[in-house]
Amino acid sequence: MNSSSKIGQNTFSKEERITNKKVIEELFNSGIRVSLYPFDIRYKFEDKNLINKVLVSVSKAKIKSSVKRNLLKRRIKESYRLNKNKLLLDPKCNIAVVYSSDKILSYNEINKSLIEAFNKISIENE
Repeated sequence: MNSSSKIGQNTFSKEERITNKKVIEELFNSGIRVSLYPFDIRYKFEDKNLINKVLVSVSKAKIKSSVKRNLLKRRIKESYRLNKNKLLLDPKCNIAVVYSSDKILSYNEINKSLIEAFNKISIENE
C-alpha cells in the first residue's frame, strides 16, 4: 500500500512525522507560534509537502518520568490522528506540537485543546 492511498484516512504514518533536524530547527527558529494551554504549537508552510507533517514533543524538564512523557505523546498523537482532517491548510505545513504543562492531562482534555488549537490555526490562515 503506497502512502498516497492513506491520505485522508485516520492514520499516522512515518511519512507524516518530522524527523529531519534541519526541518525541526527551521520550524522552531522561523515558524509561526500559537499558544493554547497546554500546547505551544509552531507551524511553517512548506510548498513541497503533500501532507501536513507533525512533531510531538513533551518536555523532560516539566515531566520527569519517561513513562508519563510517553503516555502524553501517545495521547497527543492519537488526538492528532483522529482530528487531522479538521486542520484544513493549503499549502500543507510542518507542525510542532509541544506539550508545555507540568500536569498530566486526560485524553479528553488534550483532545479538546488540540481541536481548539487546530481551529485557531485554520482561522488565522484563511
